Amino acid sequence: MLFLKRIVTVLALIYLLLALLILFFPFVRTSTVGIFSAYSLPMEINMLLGFTWASVFIMGLLLITENLDSSLLRRGASKQEQKINELKAQLFDTQKALAAAPTIQSTAPGIPAPGATAYPPAYNTPPTPPPTY
Repeated sequence: MLFLKRIVTVLALIYLLLALLILFFPFVRTSTVGIFSAYSLPMEINMLLGFTWASVFIMGLLLITENLDSSLLRRGASKQEQKINELKAQLFDTQKALAAAPTIQSTAPGIPAPGATAYPPAYNTPPTPPPTY
C-alpha cells in the first residue's frame, strides 16, 4: 500500500509541475499544442480541458489512496490497542489471583510466615522520640 501511495503522490507532483509549466508559460503551451498539429485556439482550449480532466482524475486517485492508507493504519492501530487491552486484562486477572491466594501461616516459633520479613526484634519496636533540650 505504501508503494502505491508513493507512486500516486509522485505522479501527482509531476503532473502538477507539468500543468503549472503549461499554464504559466504561453510559449510552452503553444509549442505543446504545435507538436500535435498546427496551432489553433480550439486545440489549445481542448488541451486545457484535457488537463482539467486529468487533474480531476489524478486528484481523485490521490484522495482515494490517502483515505485507504489512513483507514488501514487506523484499523491496524485499533487491533494493536485491542491486543494490548487483552494482555492488560490477563495481567490484572493473574495479579488478582495471586493476591487472593491464601497465605500459609507457620506455626513453628523460629520460622517466619511466607511473605513476612524476618527482622530482629530490635527493629520491630516503635521509634523513640528525640530528646528535648
